[in-house]
Amino acid sequence: MSKSKMKWLLSVVLIAKGSLGFFNQGYAQHTQDGEKGLVFVVNAPVNDLSNFERIVESATPLKSFGTVRVNISTLADKSFHEIPEEGSSWHEYASSNPTPSKFFPDKLVAPFIPVDFVKKNRELLLAKAAILRKHQVEGAFLGYEPNFLPEEFFEAHPAMLGPRVDHPRRSTQKAFAPSVCAAETRNMYSRMMSDMLTHVPEITMFGFKTNDAGAGIDWSDWLYSGANGPAGCRGYSAGQRMKMLLESYQSGASAAGKPLSIYVDDKNSNYSEAEKRDIEQHMPPHCFFSGGDKRKIYTVGSLLNTTYPVQGLIDPVAVVKQVLEIKQQQAATVYLNFRAAYDRGCDTPETIALTIGIMEAALKAKANQDEQATLDSVLDEVALNWGGTQDALSLKRAFTAMNEAFAYKSTTIPRISSLYWGVTMRLVNRPLLFDPALITAAEESYFLPYVFSISKEDARHDYVDLHGARVFVPPAGAFGFAERADRVAHTFEGVGSQAAQKTYLNNMALGLRIYAKILESCANFIYAQEIRDRAADVLNGSEVVIGKVATWEGHPDYIRFNEIMRNEYDNALGLIQLMEKGGEQLVIKARHQGYEDSFLLGPDFTEQLKTKRKIMWKHWQDIENYLASPLK
Repeated sequence: MSKSKMKWLLSVVLIAKGSLGFFNQGYAQHTQDGEKGLVFVVNAPVNDLSNFERIVESATPLKSFGTVRVNISTLADKSFHEIPEEGSSWHEYASSNPTPSKFFPDKLVAPFIPVDFVKKNRELLLAKAAILRKHQVEGAFLGYEPNFLPEEFFEAHPAMLGPRVDHPRRSTQKAFAPSVCAAETRNMYSRMMSDMLTHVPEITMFGFKTNDAGAGIDWSDWLYSGANGPAGCRGYSAGQRMKMLLESYQSGASAAGKPLSIYVDDKNSNYSEAEKRDIEQHMPPHCFFSGGDKRKIYTVGSLLNTTYPVQGLIDPVAVVKQVLEIKQQQAATVYLNFRAAYDRGCDTPETIALTIGIMEAALKAKANQDEQATLDSVLDEVALNWGGTQDALSLKRAFTAMNEAFAYKSTTIPRISSLYWGVTMRLVNRPLLFDPALITAAEESYFLPYVFSISKEDARHDYVDLHGARVFVPPAGAFGFAERADRVAHTFEGVGSQAAQKTYLNNMALGLRIYAKILESCANFIYAQEIRDRAADVLNGSEVVIGKVATWEGHPDYIRFNEIMRNEYDNALGLIQLMEKGGEQLVIKARHQGYEDSFLLGPDFTEQLKTKRKIMWKHWQDIENYLASPLK
């Protein structure tokens, strides 16, 4: 054995030994009888240890109000080994999925997962556990289960073959998860849980999402390939299958001698209403699904899940309202969510600290019979702390206006997502053209490979192809949101230079404007595709007739398309300017080119925006070959 490997093994043993000592000092007492009171679970997928420690430190004040857990399951690197050589948009979903097998693989699965990949993940997990131990904070492992495994695994263990879990319209290669009905699967999961908790006793909570993005359970109604699985498992109900899985985890925790609370992600897993009711009825002790009468389950956090790829935006009004509701509960679990894009995005440590600070103020606030009065008093405190006496009132009004702006967005354009439309469809940085077929392979190479689609032709030609479905939504609300966001941004920028959060508020203003620009791009492409659909005959060459009749208008869609194209051209320029004014620090991008994918913009995003404008300029006159221009 090499010296380096011996050193690594020794560090693992020492960390695990230290963890056991700390756990035995009192961790077990917290959850021995199940969940009590308020439980706060911070989910911030970072692999920078200094940032992780800052986040843990920010969360410690919440210990005054209940149990605090911080998720430590983030992968050290992307699961490149899971993505087919020809690429697959669906596999990109799952390439950052944390699962116990990627940290403590069982003997059955270990031969099919790269050794170095597991080593890096485990080292990161143990290092995070040491930080939790230092700050007397519990740990959570949040992931996806049962996660798909490679074909080679099922060739070696055919009896464990479970359901097909990929999405046929989004995947270039089939993917299967292990069957929870197979005893071998349950034993494997039990052993992995025991191994993980033995080495990392700081983990007192295990949570997972299923039936989506890489994971799935046999015969679930809403699996993307349709309900499927081994014939022997079909006779069990959804609740019975879930109980089998949960009891395997509990068995592993029992073998390790560690108490464990288990949560199934109800909001993000795909289950029919009938299945949800059945699962709730079959939940073992210390296991939680929708919460029901056992515990209320809430999610509080920054706006990253809405505004991705833009970091650093907080809606104080929404945070305070949620916390004031939580305070009324005897028992509740509160997820503090600061992640987005399937673990690719995480908000900044500063944003997390400020969000938790707002929560702390709301938790400390004295109850008032008038809920609005309580809300106002907390917002007054936050505005005063952020802006000082001189700007507290205007800042509080801006917080309210910001909350109303996002409510307007949710009402008018709820289905337009900056993640799915802006990033995965690459509407934010691809050129808006009348006929995309006219650009060269070189010109489209910076964006086309990253458009979420298994069809290159759909990716090239259809601006409203959303992950295999054609989706049109009325887009006008994007421009209404932009107007509202601009007014809020002006107020943030106008706060005095002595304000405690002056720099942060300036960044909030910048982030709001960037997010608005992304939504405007989405709207422009929707409008453009409506015109392109009406011109389908001329675009496919079956009807190209441009008459010589003199008219100020030309073809009815000619001027309109040029207006849209100009708006998008100018919008891209505005976005470039915002990026160069500091937006580079606010937009989540790949660390280097090898990590750019459907969900993650390239490191050269600003240069790509400049390329977009150049291509649009070059092809400005293409429309004149299809639709009559004005003539008089």
